[in-house]
Amino acid sequence: MLYDGLVAEFFHAWPLAARTLVFPIVLAPLLTYAVMPFLSRVLRAWLYRHSRGRR
Repeated sequence: MLYDGLVAEFFHAWPLAARTLVFPIVLAPLLTYAVMPFLSRVLRAWLYRHSRGRR
């Protein structure tokens, strides 16, 4: 939804093939290096709740 509201309108005039190529090239590194590390830190207590006491 955020993509549609902020980014999609700039690429609307591009051909479908170009949009299809650019979207994963931009989004994959953004998610890998910016979004997911942040979410992992924020959700650490929930993600690793059961693994602290057990080995």
